[in-house]
Amino acid sequence: MTSQLERIRRRLTERGVELNPPVSLEAVLAFESRHAITLPEGYRRFITELGDGGPGPIDYGILPLEELPSDLRPDETVVWAELADVTKAFPFTKPLVWEDGDESDEGGEEQLSWGTIRLGTDGCGMYWHLIITGPDRGIPWMICGEGIQPVCPKRPFLDWYEDWLDGRGSFYGYR
Repeated sequence: MTSQLERIRRRLTERGVELNPPVSLEAVLAFESRHAITLPEGYRRFITELGDGGPGPIDYGILPLEELPSDLRPDETVVWAELADVTKAFPFTKPLVWEDGDESDEGGEEQLSWGTIRLGTDGCGMYWHLIITGPDRGIPWMICGEGIQPVCPKRPFLDWYEDWLDGRGSFYGYR
């Protein structure tokens, strides 16, 4: 993982991409303790060694660890600030488009806040989440009013970010 972080750091410099300053490990440990979770290793190292948010594969950038998108409704802000369901296992492993009438054998819409933190927004109610618990731990997922899907191809946070720096990878290729 150290060599991957070094590659990302080099590519950030080559492309002139500036991230926010890293967050301290102490702040991450306090966040994890407050919510009774452990962040996935790749994401944790990204925010403590490279930068706590900034430009990336998300249209409006990756948010700092404790920041929320500004376009949330007040009731959503409470849910995502408190992270009351973050220790519950995120049940999904497959894309789902409920707008098309698809049904899931994995879980329901009421479980979308389970085991995730918000990474940022692409606007128009499309939010990227990092899965913290469950079978897709460490994988970014898009969750919006029409449905949900992991990055395509499914890969961990650091691979997703590095692919963005390299101009590789489809993030919406399932349908």
